[in-house]
Amino acid sequence: MQYIRKSIVVTGASRGIGAALVNAYAAQGDEVIAVARSLPKASRSNIQPLAADLATDAGIARLVRAIEEWGQGVDILINNAGIQNEIALTGFIEPATIDTEIALNLASPIKLSLALMPFLRGAGSTVVNVTSLVALHPKPSAPVYSATKAGLSSFTRALRHQMSGKGIAVVEVIPPVVATDMTAGRGHGKLSPEDMAAAIIAGVAQGATLVAPGKSRLVMRLNRFLPGLVARFLAKE
Repeated sequence: MQYIRKSIVVTGASRGIGAALVNAYAAQGDEVIAVARSLPKASRSNIQPLAADLATDAGIARLVRAIEEWGQGVDILINNAGIQNEIALTGFIEPATIDTEIALNLASPIKLSLALMPFLRGAGSTVVNVTSLVALHPKPSAPVYSATKAGLSSFTRALRHQMSGKGIAVVEVIPPVVATDMTAGRGHGKLSPEDMAAAIIAGVAQGATLVAPGKSRLVMRLNRFLPGLVARFLAKE
């Protein structure tokens, strides 16, 4: 059967899971808009790099204009961009630090999902939101990150409910600890960005509503029966 090329938008595309997703989708022949604050590398002609700060309304508008000019519609939107700051709530916190984290991790995926809805190809298209295990129980050293991922998880479920009659799939991705800049120096046995990207691509293709490979699925199962144990585990991650 001949493969039908898709049009993909990936945020946070300059490194980690985002870069791996861009390369994997492009390698199978899809057209990809790769979005990051700094201009992502384009290793193939079917990758269109775009520099846009999605923590700002101007950056979101820039992406929307690029898709309008692209003129292809969107089959898959992957809201992957995120930032994690360690914040001591008992000390001084720069308000801009909190604003940026909330804007990029939570407000941006919500705004992009809504702004790009007119460009989604309708039945068969997909919105993918990358959340985190700390949506289950907060990581005390990253309270704002934990709150934004819990909020994004809730939004994802609500969006799935509203899109169910339109044939638009909404997928939540819950990675285990992946070997990225964000997790440098933390733990062992990390999943590679390439393996995480492969799990996302396979899950979307199979029509999954949840992609939680490796230790993520185990942690989620344990959380049903031993939430206190999982909360202590995530507090140390």
